[in-house]
Amino acid sequence: MAKLAYAAEHPGCVALLCGPAGVGKTMLLGHLARTGIPGVRGISVCDLGQRQTHHDAIPGPDGAVDVILVDHADRTKAADLVAFVESWWARDPGSVIVLAGQGRLLSLCLGDDRLERRVRLRATVPVFTVPESRQLLASVLGGLATACADDVLDAIHEIAGGAPATALRLADMAAVLAAADPDRRLVPDDIEAIHRRLCIRAA
Repeated sequence: MAKLAYAAEHPGCVALLCGPAGVGKTMLLGHLARTGIPGVRGISVCDLGQRQTHHDAIPGPDGAVDVILVDHADRTKAADLVAFVESWWARDPGSVIVLAGQGRLLSLCLGDDRLERRVRLRATVPVFTVPESRQLLASVLGGLATACADDVLDAIHEIAGGAPATALRLADMAAVLAAADPDRRLVPDDIEAIHRRLCIRAA
């Protein structure tokens, strides 16, 4: 949040917010859109991952939009991304544009001089550490935590690769399994089985 607020103080710049799927980039953009950034007149949010680009403008007191938060910016072609950014700057040359996406976003931006020279900030949303995952999962599982030993929480963390969104999906399914048979104690193999089923459904 502090880094993006810093970027907002530099008109006409690009800020990159990168991280793997499920670490909370979209959640962070949504929080910024709801709470605002000190000193910013207005915020606009769009999603390049949708077929129809979605815009939610949150105008400031004078109707201006100073910060554009762009989700899934990695899901487009470099030329289209440049065209999108330049179209915003044609309307408001002082806009600060925050591009969020997975690692490919860095290649897209740094591979084009028109964007590269405007990149002022590169921020990364990291995956959770084992203690962070345990804390999150213990809070989600609540009373069922006694049915889940640390090795189960560690298995969820490992399978999720530290991505909290994936870990929460696995924890929800583990909670259903534990609630269905209260006398049964969950083991890491149960988490593996849940993960396999989720992957089959996704496929």
